Amino acid sequence: MLEGRSNSVIVTSYTQIPALLADFVPEVAGLIEEEADMPLHEAVRDEDFALGYFNLLGNVLSYPLLMPQLRAEDPDRDLVARCFAFVEKLMESPEEGIRSAAHFQCLEPLLDAKGLLETALPFMGERTRSDAAKMVQFYAVEVDDDTRRQLGL
Repeated sequence: MLEGRSNSVIVTSYTQIPALLADFVPEVAGLIEEEADMPLHEAVRDEDFALGYFNLLGNVLSYPLLMPQLRAEDPDRDLVARCFAFVEKLMESPEEGIRSAAHFQCLEPLLDAKGLLETALPFMGERTRSDAAKMVQFYAVEVDDDTRRQLGL
């Protein structure tokens, strides 16, 4: 698990997201540069780029990195754990918009294919797991008994 300053940060502003993502998941550095069309050290400080945090989560974290790992036969457990530690940080935010972005870009895609949610569950923190449980109920997603138990349903 990540140690130090990033682990203790409370995300109160969208401007924190690019740098925090790069701290938790350094593997996204090239993807951030590509998405921002600027070097990482500039992108993590650029407020205009940070305004697109909703797309950043989908285009840099979820679709090119996290979802393929969850679909992999042998996912990189450390990488997936760090991705979900970052998502948990967003879910702990007092800002509804930040939590919503994490919900829609990082958690809702877990419902798109059979097995993704089940693979992700061991990596989820308390708030992420709680939100996933609400989604399963709201969307009436069929899950096995073990998954229901793990979600507290």
